[in-house]
Amino acid sequence: MIELDGFDSGAGRVDSAAWRTYAASIAARLGLSPTDGVFEVGCGSGAFLLALKELGANVAGLDYSSALISMAKMAMPEGEFITAEARELSPLPQYDFVVANGVFHYFPDDSYAQAVLSSALSKARRAVAILEVPDLALREESERMRRDILTPEQYEEKYRGLTHKYYSRKWFADIATHHDFDCQTFDQEIPGYAQNRFRFNCLMTRKSA
Repeated sequence: MIELDGFDSGAGRVDSAAWRTYAASIAARLGLSPTDGVFEVGCGSGAFLLALKELGANVAGLDYSSALISMAKMAMPEGEFITAEARELSPLPQYDFVVANGVFHYFPDDSYAQAVLSSALSKARRAVAILEVPDLALREESERMRRDILTPEQYEEKYRGLTHKYYSRKWFADIATHHDFDCQTFDQEIPGYAQNRFRFNCLMTRKSA
């Protein structure tokens, strides 16, 4: 499932032990308790949700790929999974937490990303976590590292048609403030992950939670 969700090669390689450690660290930051509901935007085959399910969460998600959603349903038949574009995210029903892991850098522009984030903030009863975000301040260094770690052929195959979108941390903070959420950002911390220094995570907590 990790491979299906794109964390399988080059600068993006993550093994299963590191993946579970990463999921557990995010769960701890969220304050996730058993039976809490988690909805993932762009859930892919469900690798991140499965790690949270192993911690006791009730899981659900959406992804534009019907093939990947089928995989998620097979792995977690009790979950609620929808084939849809991220911009089709409905604020209802609400979940305790809404997460998006390694998805926002595939959005086409700020308008699309802001619409998805606004819907996620409305959907979350407690908090939203936007994870694995490329840091705009480190864009040039990040892209140079990605090219250096892969052969030209590997780079072309992995990133063909996938222009990554980069974000400033302030972009998230401003939107969180507008929706009356507290916002904190922190560096990515997946054990052994080559992209850690170029990525950050954003946790937005509802002030009334």
